[in-house]
Amino acid sequence: MAYLYFDESIRDQGEFIVGALIISDTEVSNEIREQWIAFGLDPDANEYKSSSIKNGDEISLRQRDYVGYMVTRSKLALTILPLNDRRQLGNNLAELIFQLIKTGLLEESEHSAYVDENIKISQAYQARLQEAGVKLFLNSNSATIAGIQLSDHASHILGSMLLEELGIIKKQVKAGENSGYHPDELFELGFELWANVRYALLGKQTYIEGFSPPPDDPANPYFKIEGYGLHIAPTCPEPLAQSARKRFGINYLGCIH
Repeated sequence: MAYLYFDESIRDQGEFIVGALIISDTEVSNEIREQWIAFGLDPDANEYKSSSIKNGDEISLRQRDYVGYMVTRSKLALTILPLNDRRQLGNNLAELIFQLIKTGLLEESEHSAYVDENIKISQAYQARLQEAGVKLFLNSNSATIAGIQLSDHASHILGSMLLEELGIIKKQVKAGENSGYHPDELFELGFELWANVRYALLGKQTYIEGFSPPPDDPANPYFKIEGYGLHIAPTCPEPLAQSARKRFGINYLGCIH
């Protein structure tokens, strides 16, 4: 049994939405709430919100570091759709779940899926999910079902990566301490964000022409994400779909130092 948590990042600049699906073998909400209490916070009033991070706010930065760590302990899949298709976000989540089941990345078993507030899924899709063994909890409160806070964080990261791929934002950040690089070395923001989530992204290790070493080489660090942990809505304009494939379609899990 797996526990699924879903939230989205709406990016008006790029006219797209990224939905992030966190998959965990355990129910993580109580663990997250207990950590907020350990930070001296009220978990009902002080949940983590990626949009509320402020420079100099030590507690919110500690929360961000913690949810980032929790994302790396989980698995991550995503769906991308155009902004004007917002009402179809929940149905695209359903398609992503079916894709994960079909490709064997999510076992055919009983699962619980917690979906953030105001994300609608049609009755037809709800019925299909139920038949597939997925119990839906729509309009979940992210303060109580704190696993959704991980999806909030992940969707924000993925949205920023796609904005950079589209050429809408451009920012460099320092490598920092304990990065394997000189602390003052500059990297593109998208690279830094990808480095934080690359091990969580769901995909299939397979030979990829133009990327992988020869097929008989067992040390293949490339994973295909498109069609596995990446779902692109068929309504995406081609430039958006192409950028999504380029940014997320293939994942590299070899050494980057």
